[in-house]
Amino acid sequence: MLTVGNALAGSVRRYREKTALVFGEQSLTFGELDRRVNRFAQALMAEGVGPGDRVALLLPNGLTMAEAYFATARLGAVAVPINVRWTAPEIAYVMEDASPRLIIAGEEFRQALAGTPQTYIGASWEEKIQAAPDTEPGVEVRETDPWVIVYTSGTTGRPKGAVRDHRSNVAIALILLAEFGITADDVGLALLPMFHVNSMWFVTLSLAIGATCAIYPHRTFHPAHVVEELNRTHATYSMFVPSMLSFLADAAERGALDVKNLRVAMTSSAPLDAALRDRLLRLFSRANLYDIYGSTEYGGVTLLRHYAGGPVGTVGWPAIGQEIRIFRDDYTKAPDGEVGEVGVAGPTLMTEYWRRPDDTRAAFHDGFLTLGDMGFLDEAGRLVLVDRKQDMIIVAGENVYPSEVEAVLTSDPAVALAACIGLPDERRGESVAAVVMGYPDKTVDVERLHALCRDNLADYKRPRSIVVWPELPLGPAGKVVRRIVREQWRSRETEGAR
Repeated sequence: MLTVGNALAGSVRRYREKTALVFGEQSLTFGELDRRVNRFAQALMAEGVGPGDRVALLLPNGLTMAEAYFATARLGAVAVPINVRWTAPEIAYVMEDASPRLIIAGEEFRQALAGTPQTYIGASWEEKIQAAPDTEPGVEVRETDPWVIVYTSGTTGRPKGAVRDHRSNVAIALILLAEFGITADDVGLALLPMFHVNSMWFVTLSLAIGATCAIYPHRTFHPAHVVEELNRTHATYSMFVPSMLSFLADAAERGALDVKNLRVAMTSSAPLDAALRDRLLRLFSRANLYDIYGSTEYGGVTLLRHYAGGPVGTVGWPAIGQEIRIFRDDYTKAPDGEVGEVGVAGPTLMTEYWRRPDDTRAAFHDGFLTLGDMGFLDEAGRLVLVDRKQDMIIVAGENVYPSEVEAVLTSDPAVALAACIGLPDERRGESVAAVVMGYPDKTVDVERLHALCRDNLADYKRPRSIVVWPELPLGPAGKVVRRIVREQWRSRETEGAR
């Protein structure tokens, strides 16, 4: 059976005494991890958690988060990882929507979750684990059972829960392992937060093959810490976002980063430009450099192995088992070269949006999942993306939907309309900028808007700049046209630079 629990069990049988997980100075062998996962699952059972029950995980990076993913898998429960950077209102919404049977949270969330039933904070949950038996829970889990519900921001401003079953997640691991040639002899470094699907899949695929996986031990991203971890762990493969790679190139040029270990470098969230690509290939001469296109709902879809002078502007060919179809507006198939909505079919797709049957039906067409990305297939069969989901902004690998930020800005009584756009940011890839229009009889207080965003939005979603314009461009339906806002912003920047 292609279940996450079985994937771990196979590695435990073969590599019991080998190091499975590393987190700073802490580590677990596969045998120790197996026992910890059993204790975790038994502790969940003692609290009344059973197959299909949701378990909310509001935890920072660490061994506990990895154990939680495998324990829920072994029990047939459903993990609900929550972004630790979200504000209290954002967390409360997901808690209400997912209706978890149990919440396991870090110490820093004690106040935010005060009075919430069935909540365990930090040491209180560790005591439960220590007291539980280390025998398997004995629950039969099917590969079509849900394993995780991962919330991804929606175009309506409210996150939607993408339900992913065991088979789809094991399929992601097997496909990427085959494509990249990762084996039990490798060491991976999971850099992104573990509530993110990127690191969730990274840990799963590492342990499924018997590789050692190191988890980034710092609460915030800092280039110096990334370099330190790559050197300390001797990582042979890792997943990056392009803004990280520019820092690594700087460190390699200074001689601060040992470049001989890394042999597989994966990048996602934003395409590489030719200059950075060629710089990386020169500095990391032993590494294969790949672009991956995917999403929470899709899994990994396309891959492109980079080489000097190779193609740019494409995210590559479909990965093993994946199929791409470009749809016209009427959802008939578009020919190669014609721009349309990207659809994906294959073994790695989500099954549904949690409790949103209408959204689920709207997302699937003839077995293909569509998320609003626009693109075309070139003459070589590679996917070229020309626009992103509903003007989505990507800040350091995190998805920001403008409508969510705009909803906060227009909650101010002086703001009539708001538009959020992404601006190039050398460090984070993009940053959020906002343009607002006030009501004729009111004065917009920009500092008050910044405070409103601090109270209601995670830091990466907050606009770095908020400006007031006398009017905003509207389309036929009376909605702000963000494309025109971006053009006008650039025009004003150009005029200001003269």
